[in-house]
Amino acid sequence: MTEANQAQNKRTPLHEVQQAAGATFGEWLGWEMPAVFSDVRAEHSAVRSDAGLIDLSYCGVIGIGGSEAPQFLNGLITNDAKTVGRANGVLAGFLTEHGKVKALCAMLGLGDGYLIVNEPQTHEKVFNYVFPFSYAGDFKVEDVSARHRILSVQGPKARNVLKEACFEPLPDLAELHWTSSTIAGQQVIVVRRSRTGEDGYDLLIPEGVLRDVWEFILLKGGFHSIRAVGHEAFEVLRIEAGQLVYGADVDENNMMLETGLSEAVSFTKGCYKGQEAVAMATYRGHVSKSISGLTLESDVLPRHGDRVLSDGKPIGHVTSSTRSYSLGRTIALAYLKYGAFDVGTEVEIDSEQSRLPATVVSLPFYKA
Repeated sequence: MTEANQAQNKRTPLHEVQQAAGATFGEWLGWEMPAVFSDVRAEHSAVRSDAGLIDLSYCGVIGIGGSEAPQFLNGLITNDAKTVGRANGVLAGFLTEHGKVKALCAMLGLGDGYLIVNEPQTHEKVFNYVFPFSYAGDFKVEDVSARHRILSVQGPKARNVLKEACFEPLPDLAELHWTSSTIAGQQVIVVRRSRTGEDGYDLLIPEGVLRDVWEFILLKGGFHSIRAVGHEAFEVLRIEAGQLVYGADVDENNMMLETGLSEAVSFTKGCYKGQEAVAMATYRGHVSKSISGLTLESDVLPRHGDRVLSDGKPIGHVTSSTRSYSLGRTIALAYLKYGAFDVGTEVEIDSEQSRLPATVVSLPFYKA
């Protein structure tokens, strides 16, 4: 992982320019990232009404190529690499042999290879898992994180912002499909990807020109009221959108289908590591527990790991919670046992302060 290890100092490469813009910083997923630029509620509102620019440069990217890449990858991931051609992509998971989730990723097709986009907390784990297979055939694995740092434009005016910023016309793209374009004189990859429940685009940018693109998008997007958005607002947005973070909402204690990410699984491609456990849950017709949404009238935020109770008996646990600005109430993601995650079910959360009444709702909490 030489390229990533040299480039990554566990601090956003945009630290100086963001600090000059008034950002305060905090730790997210092991990296020092902007927490707030001005006001959390205003940054949240910008994404819901106009557009926001989010620094996701802590993500890791692995480049995979070689004539045997589709074959090797199909033995390792839950989705079908052979269906991913140039300029499209899919979500996928890496599983343990018992079907538990080792990591979640997005896979983008290059035509002659793939980019695997990882969350920072699982990037090294995925690289160390995949790289040894490069000794077994024509399967090339390289850490290319520094060539593909990620900024994300999210919001109902995200496309308008990129029409202003991109030199070439921006085509209509399906989710996880991508195109190449020029922004601030730099060649970037533009991937349509909603991370907040709004329309959204990830930009994959060489680290050396990341600042140029950051400043250019804020300049060109000013007409559409774009704002820089810190990770405190992003956390509220992603929970409202029902999007999971590895380590908080999913880990190696979870079966793949418990996460609700059925679109990340191919049920027809054949064998891969952990496939038998996925097939058993599929043929059984249901999983033993599932990620679910809870709404609360209380202002108290449940903590990660707080037990969810029904008639005083444990039926699950909370993974993430926040005060939703969109809904005006407290919301939480939680795993609930089969039979207890029907919409409308009344439950209690055993918090540190008291028992908090809650109601099971469908995910996502917010839809544009």
